[in-house]
Amino acid sequence: MKSTHIVVIGGGYGGIRAIEHLAHNSHIRITLIDKNPYHYMQAEVYDFIANKVDMSHIMIDLPSLCKSFGLVDFVCDEITSINTNNSTVHTQTQSFHYNQLIIATGSRTYFPDFIKGLREHTHGVKSIPSALDFKQQFERSLLNRIEAQTQGCEVKPFNIIIGGAGLSGVEIAAEMAAYANRFYQNGNFGCRGIDVYLIDAYETILFGMDPFLIESAYERLIKLGVHVWHNNRISEVREHEILLDNGRTLDFEFMIFTGGIAASTLTQYLGFETNPKGHLIVNENLNIPMHENIYAIGDITQAITEDGKFIPPTAQLAERGGEHVARTILRSLKGKSKQPFRFKNQGVMIALGGEYGAGMLPGGIKVKGYLAYLIKKTIFWLYTAPLRRRSLIGKHR
Repeated sequence: MKSTHIVVIGGGYGGIRAIEHLAHNSHIRITLIDKNPYHYMQAEVYDFIANKVDMSHIMIDLPSLCKSFGLVDFVCDEITSINTNNSTVHTQTQSFHYNQLIIATGSRTYFPDFIKGLREHTHGVKSIPSALDFKQQFERSLLNRIEAQTQGCEVKPFNIIIGGAGLSGVEIAAEMAAYANRFYQNGNFGCRGIDVYLIDAYETILFGMDPFLIESAYERLIKLGVHVWHNNRISEVREHEILLDNGRTLDFEFMIFTGGIAASTLTQYLGFETNPKGHLIVNENLNIPMHENIYAIGDITQAITEDGKFIPPTAQLAERGGEHVARTILRSLKGKSKQPFRFKNQGVMIALGGEYGAGMLPGGIKVKGYLAYLIKKTIFWLYTAPLRRRSLIGKHR
């Protein structure tokens, strides 16, 4: 059988899952292209910025991982263009011909232009460098605050603002509050001075999610001391001050914005149809319309259900998309027809600071507390353990 070359752009959740399901076929050769030499597990970033784990916990080495599969090459480079006429991907230094192409470059933090100063004065956590910058600056500020206690406890407020109360915002707010509480308890510092504010435009946190998750998360946040401000729209962000549309203002030391995501900047240069946030429009097979050998998966796409409803971007959605595209390519190579992508949510688990969580399991089973925390950590281990075993094998090849 003639060899098929599949190019995968992006080593995130979706791209890695597609490779896992394709790499066992000896007649398929795969090239993974990513501008970073690591797989970033952004869904676990709250543990990293709260100092519960080190950087290695949220990354997997892509060169070693690819070597473990055999017929998978890794290229650390940035895509500049795609020529669909001759089926070629161009990077800054090379060109690659493809028979099948999978685009899975993920997303970036969406900073609405109508909020003045938001991009300039807030942190995002969609990349390891941005998460690391926040973590290091936060710890330095903690030290500065402790040193300021030589003048007594009358020091300025140390406020951390999380903008956006979706899944990432809630998890980060909870973990930062738990971290602050633990920090002051462990050190027995006399001047308690960190306050976490979760600010969101909707009437509830986790808007649109199951009431059990909303209530469980809200109760936990309040217990941790998080200030939850509903129905508050951010109108402007200054260097250390936020202004809300109701005239309210709040000083802050740090602000993390999680109020939305946009597709990676790659989509701006491809010439494919996108929505206003740059997400690629795909058909029911996850194909780019008019391009039967080009697929897009994960956060870079606009995912919708059969009845036209928006599917929130998650690691789970990206993984299911990767599996579907892999099956579709294998079917097409055998001359079989494509089948539409149907996403079935397998549940959701939310980390809520410390060793506490809440979640909905398949079948509508509800869990919260330490058990939910253990389940979430088990899910993460089941995902990472095979990848780490593979990367270890690839390291010694």
